[in-house]
Amino acid sequence: MIDKGFKGVWLIVKLNLLFVLFSLCGLVVFGVGPALQMMNDLFVESEFDYKEITFHKAWESFKGHFVRSNQLFWLYNGCLAILFYNLYLSVQLKGLLWLIIDFLLLTMSLLIFVSYQYVLVYESEYELPILQLIKLSCISVFLSFSSFLKLLIGIAIILGFSWGMKGLLLFATFALWTAWNNIATKHNREFVEKRLVGNES
Repeated sequence: MIDKGFKGVWLIVKLNLLFVLFSLCGLVVFGVGPALQMMNDLFVESEFDYKEITFHKAWESFKGHFVRSNQLFWLYNGCLAILFYNLYLSVQLKGLLWLIIDFLLLTMSLLIFVSYQYVLVYESEYELPILQLIKLSCISVFLSFSSFLKLLIGIAIILGFSWGMKGLLLFATFALWTAWNNIATKHNREFVEKRLVGNES
């Protein structure tokens, strides 16, 4: 049991260090998107076996996803930037109408954020055109409100701990985030997989 725990910790540390390294390789701006996807690919393929996570596999994944992952990363973050900017402007105005607009903007931001988490996971599982991938991810967000909340709460807890212990950013935060994405979305992804298999048969 203890040995399994140490292996799990080392897997998280190893993944996170690779994420930081490859993010820097892409000068951060062009590195974070493909590095996130690389980390998710390795996590899915490893099945919690840290020995399956190698620099060579990480490099091949990063290189293979570089263009497409940047397109998806900046598409989603561009949408979030626009929504957050409008939210910033709207919270400065008073009145019931503006309060409703604040709520709608915040809700849309959370939906888009969660949709991107599904994009990362589905990109590792299926070979889909970008529009189909986005559509599938958006549908998945609405499949279960409990999964939606569970994903957000888990990420908030990880970020909360990281805020208090900055060293986690280097050694654990992003890998834990990736692991939690896969765990929290598992129920919805299994449902989607059954539907896809059913449609094919």
